[in-house]
Amino acid sequence: MSTALDLLNASSLPRLALVSHLQIAGQGGDEGEGGSLPLLWPELERALPDRGLPKGVVELACAKGLGGGTRVALAAVRGGQRQGGWCAWLDPEGSLYAPGVAKAEVDLQRLLVVRPPRKDLAAVAVKLVQSSAFDVIVIDYTPPALVKLESAHASRALSPSLSRSRSVRPEVLVRKLALLAEAGGSTVILLTDASEPRPLPWQVALRIELSRSPGALTVKVVKDRFCRLAMSKVAWPACSARTA
Repeated sequence: MSTALDLLNASSLPRLALVSHLQIAGQGGDEGEGGSLPLLWPELERALPDRGLPKGVVELACAKGLGGGTRVALAAVRGGQRQGGWCAWLDPEGSLYAPGVAKAEVDLQRLLVVRPPRKDLAAVAVKLVQSSAFDVIVIDYTPPALVKLESAHASRALSPSLSRSRSVRPEVLVRKLALLAEAGGSTVILLTDASEPRPLPWQVALRIELSRSPGALTVKVVKDRFCRLAMSKVAWPACSARTA
């Protein structure tokens, strides 16, 4: 009996060549303002500059990962699936909880979950985005581990020019993901820790800081490509109040 979530490890990546041939174009599903990714969460959409998430890299930053980023990412996955697309989730720690995913009304049959070792996460992330097979790719992103490349193969997966280097700065990797995502028309969501220091800015289309408050989610847009910054409180949907 197959599992609810389709799990792959880093050694299974060649099979993505088959996924890239899937017909994943939407069948005229709902879109956000200006072609943005809908979240099917009206109050949250109204709190965002484009009434949804843009193409490119979107960062959802929560203190210690406890601010509701997973719930917002699941809403994005559901929105991508509603448009007829496939989605992927890089979950190196194995923390994605299948019953919670199903409760968020995500189609488990159209969600690819990859659980690579942290040391391989950078190469796996680039390969997934480069495949153009997925409308939404969620990455549980921890910069110190993500950018440490243990092999020349992993370095070459990022860029031929980096093949002699055994590590890549986080901002370089994020820029690579942004270029690939914008070229392929996908949305890459980075789940990050807002409390971690950052010496240089990242090339993201949108950075949202999330925090919990009684009965609500505080949404703070701190970076937007058109400088449309905002902060608001959003009520939790009834079905997701307990989802991280």
